[in-house]
Amino acid sequence: MAAIDLDLSRVPVVDVHKKNFTQIWPSLIGALDSALFVAVDVEMSGLGNRKKLMAKDIDDRYAEISKSAETRSILSLGLSCFETKEANGDSDTFCNVQTFNLTVLCGEEYVVEPSSLEFLVQHGFDFNKQYSLGIPYFPGNDRNDKTVESPSIGRLVSELVRRSKPLVIHNGLVDLVFLYHHFYAKLPSRLSVFLADLSEMFSGGIYDTKYLAEFAMRHPASYLEYVFRKQQQLNDSRSPKIHVSFPNYVDLSNVEYRDLKSRMVSKRSQM
Repeated sequence: MAAIDLDLSRVPVVDVHKKNFTQIWPSLIGALDSALFVAVDVEMSGLGNRKKLMAKDIDDRYAEISKSAETRSILSLGLSCFETKEANGDSDTFCNVQTFNLTVLCGEEYVVEPSSLEFLVQHGFDFNKQYSLGIPYFPGNDRNDKTVESPSIGRLVSELVRRSKPLVIHNGLVDLVFLYHHFYAKLPSRLSVFLADLSEMFSGGIYDTKYLAEFAMRHPASYLEYVFRKQQQLNDSRSPKIHVSFPNYVDLSNVEYRDLKSRMVSKRSQM
C-alpha cells in the first residue's frame, strides 16, 4: 500500500447544473475516458424505514431499498474521476482527480424526509439552487432517451457504463439501487436479476470501501473519514507512494473550492 500526500484545504469541485451542463459535457466525457476508476456518491430526498433497510435477509433488504428508490428522488450526483500515471524512473504513482457535482431535479412527484433535508442543509446543500438550476430528469429508461446527442443524466450514466470503468462506492448498495432506477432502467423485482445487471453494467468491477474496511482490512470503524485517515497513517512511511493532485482550472466560473480538511475536523469534534 502507498502513502497519500495531498492538501484537502482547497479541493476543486466542478459545479454542474442545467445552465452549464452542455458546456461542461465534453470535460465530463474526457474525465471518464482518462479515468482509471470512478468514485460515485448520490444524495437522496430520503431513505425510508431505516430498520427495514437493514433487514438480515438480503432479498428483503433489496425489496425495501427498491421501494425507497421508487418513491424518493436523487438530488445530486457526485463523480470523482481518478487518472493515474507513473513518472519515468519513479516507482511512485501520481494521481490526478477531477470531481464533478451534478445538481439534478426529478420531474415526477417524490417523497421528501425532513431528517434527510436537515442533514443536507447542515452539510451545505442549497435547495433553492436545486429547484432553480437542477438538471431535469425522469426516472427509468422509458422517458430518458440515452441515444440522442444532447446531454442528459441518463446518457451520462450510459457513457459511464459503456466505458467499463471500475466503480468505487462507500456503503453503496442504496446508491446503486437509486442510480439504477433513476438514471438507467426500471428496477427488476428480484435481487438476483439486479446483481446480474450490475455485473454486466460495471464489468470493470464494483469496489465498496466500507466492505473492504470491515471484512478485508478489519478496521474497528468503517465510516469514510476514518478509513481514509487510517490508510494515510498506515501508509505514510511506506514506499512506493501515491501523490494525489487536483487540476489547476483556468476558468473558475464553474468551480467551487471546498475546505474538506476543516470539515473533517469539525465532524470529528462532534463525534
